[in-house]
Amino acid sequence: MQLTFLVNYDLPALLALNHILPSCALHEVAVFYTRKATVATAPLPLQNLSALDAKFLTQKLELLSFEDMGAIELNRINGVDFPAFAQTDPDLVVSIRHMSILRGPVIEVPRFGVINLHSGLLPTYQGVMSTFRAMCNGDAVIGTTLHRIEDAQIDAGAIIARSQTSTRFDKSYLWNVLNIYREGCLNVDAAIVAIDKGADLDSHPQEGSGNYFTYPSAQEIDAAPFALFEHQDLHQVSQFFHQSL
Repeated sequence: MQLTFLVNYDLPALLALNHILPSCALHEVAVFYTRKATVATAPLPLQNLSALDAKFLTQKLELLSFEDMGAIELNRINGVDFPAFAQTDPDLVVSIRHMSILRGPVIEVPRFGVINLHSGLLPTYQGVMSTFRAMCNGDAVIGTTLHRIEDAQIDAGAIIARSQTSTRFDKSYLWNVLNIYREGCLNVDAAIVAIDKGADLDSHPQEGSGNYFTYPSAQEIDAAPFALFEHQDLHQVSQFFHQSL
């Protein structure tokens, strides 16, 4: 199959790809990433988190880098960048942390559709930084949701699978985000295998109303009973990766 990954140029997406790509060795793979600067008016802690993330991506560890993958920057998939995406002629598109809302023409390109690995349990936590919201609510369990992207509605498509991981309140938000991808990526692997074998992916519509969250304010970050990030988080990335091997 031709697999096209749409991701963001950030640490969690890089970790997710390092989990998934080794199992895709028999497929043709293309990787496109969004890379959008943090808004200058964003709360300072979010700017610092973005800077820490960017610093890590310049370091060479045991993980494949975006450059190693031959990944290409593509920020306007619904506009001028659409031909570059469509040219990959994907059988399946896998979205992970991609920062563009996919529109109809993009969704219609892949033969087997678009699936998205969302870093939150749907439908309760839609939008961005779902793990932060779940931790603020004191949820004992956090996780990911693998779902279909059927239209331009955000995080609203039929659910294929969920992963659930115990929340570590003694760790930072960033640590918990990185930790959930290990289990979540197994669901992506399983979906790719099933589609390659010609099986229909079981999925079901989301039940109940969800909550859509945007980025937290400075006040919300200050009030959180956990750190947004800790510098030692980056030293544990290899541990997150090797625990899945």
